[in-house]
Amino acid sequence: MSSPFRTRLSYLLLMALSLAVPTRGQRAAPENLTWLNPEDNRLQWVNVADWEPKTGGLQPVRIPKEWRDKIPDRSAARALSTAGVALRLRTVSSRIAIRLTFIDVPEAANASPESAWERARPPYFDVYRDGKFLANVPAKIAYYEQDVTVFDGSTGPKQESEFSILFPHYYRNAEVIVGGIGLDKDAGLLPPAPRNLPVVLFHGDSITHGHGVTSPRETYVWQTCERANCEALNLGFGGSAWTDISVANYIASRKDWDVLVLMLGTNSLGGNDSMGKPETLVQYRAKYEAFLAAVRARYPTKPILCITPILTHQDIVQQKNKNGDLPQDYRNAIQRVVEQRRARDHNLYFLDGLKLINDPLYLLVIDQVHPNEGGSLKMAEGIAATLKPILTGLNIETTRAPNR
Repeated sequence: MSSPFRTRLSYLLLMALSLAVPTRGQRAAPENLTWLNPEDNRLQWVNVADWEPKTGGLQPVRIPKEWRDKIPDRSAARALSTAGVALRLRTVSSRIAIRLTFIDVPEAANASPESAWERARPPYFDVYRDGKFLANVPAKIAYYEQDVTVFDGSTGPKQESEFSILFPHYYRNAEVIVGGIGLDKDAGLLPPAPRNLPVVLFHGDSITHGHGVTSPRETYVWQTCERANCEALNLGFGGSAWTDISVANYIASRKDWDVLVLMLGTNSLGGNDSMGKPETLVQYRAKYEAFLAAVRARYPTKPILCITPILTHQDIVQQKNKNGDLPQDYRNAIQRVVEQRRARDHNLYFLDGLKLINDPLYLLVIDQVHPNEGGSLKMAEGIAATLKPILTGLNIETTRAPNR
């Protein structure tokens, strides 16, 4: 039996099981709930740039359509994933449910066998109560409307609490139509407490998006801000972050961030650009320079932290790309751009990705590219240590509602 056939068969079996049997831990939403519109102004959403009407509700997107039309198609598609999206609310409700429909995204014609594994992964919600992690709740892998009970405290006394609910982060099973937020009919609802925290926008590829970990709270982006006491905005595009000037222009158009973290380069190591056309190292270096210049034209003094690629399979086997360049050549090029600009830009910072991960022990064994859970934690610790002194120097005077 051929390997592609076995992969497809395994995927079909997993999908059949997920549709026939409720995912472990998932409970149907109780009756007698009041269903709130996701745009209710008492709900606070993080990392939602816009809500787009769909059959059955509204889809939260990380980049509005007017900007998605300007960036590469694959980047635009990844911007529909709810990576980094979180809901915050304060309520006395003993139950919280989310009515939603996952969008079935067709596979690309050249999809890798790994994509079947990705689609078979349960989409997880992570729930925090009053700042403490409470539960990891899986939804069903299903492309019809379902009610996901993310909190059920009906057996205990009611008490006012603030909840943060992180949405699924993966490429697939993470494009969501939200039909409503369900609470007890007699439950009060208040806006969450103000969070006077610096907002850090992370832009990068699949490593930033969160490939390699199981639940959204395990991504290096979320863990970094838990350690550095900041608000995270995740603008990771799995397999499609090529340092394009159109993305830089979008970041420059936003007013909701205080610090920018760039972790770019990995998707360009093969020597191609976003259109699949050959791109030399000299051309990539010029793109990186232009990317920084575009952001600086709008924000001359906001801190920017530039991180080079972590250890990758090409490093391990010393594989050159078709232009004869190694990953270290790209790291060196990025470092030279940053160091040259730092002579006149004292709010630009550099972090060598190899200081975060330089051991295959911290990479997924299936590809030796993406960090595993231990690697994600190690990255978060290193980046948080670099960010803390940067954040200490900021003056956050006003409360932010990120991207809303």
